[in-house]
Amino acid sequence: DSVCVSITLCHAFGIASAVSSTLMAGGTVVLPAVGGIRGCGNPNQRAEVTLSVLKSEACTLLFADSHTLKALPPPQPNDDLSKFRGGVVKIGSGAEFLEDVTSADLGKGDVRELVYAGERLVAFGKRK
Repeated sequence: DSVCVSITLCHAFGIASAVSSTLMAGGTVVLPAVGGIRGCGNPNQRAEVTLSVLKSEACTLLFADSHTLKALPPPQPNDDLSKFRGGVVKIGSGAEFLEDVTSADLGKGDVRELVYAGERLVAFGKRK
C-alpha cells in the first residue's frame, strides 16, 4: 500500500498510528509537503495538497483528521483515484478504532458520512 499521511507527525495519530502501522505492514508512507506551516497548519492548505498527493502518488489509503476531511474537496471526474480504497479519520480524542461509527460531527452542525471518493473511512477516537 501507498499511504498518504495528512496529519502532523508531531501528533501521536500521525507518527504512531499512521507511520508505524504503514511501515510494519511493509507499505510506503507518503507525506504531503506543505511548506511553511507550523504545528497542524491550515486544514484548507493541507486538504489541497492531500488531494494532489492522493492523485499523483496513486495512494491506496489516507490517514487524516476531521479538519482535513471537512476541507478536502470532492474529487472531480478527471481525478484518477482508482487505487484509493479507504483510510482512517481521527475524530477527537481517544485511541480506538470505531468500526461502527459511519459519520462525524465536523462542527457547526456539519455532520458528514465518513466516505471519500466513494470509499469508506474508519473513525479513530473515543467511544461516546
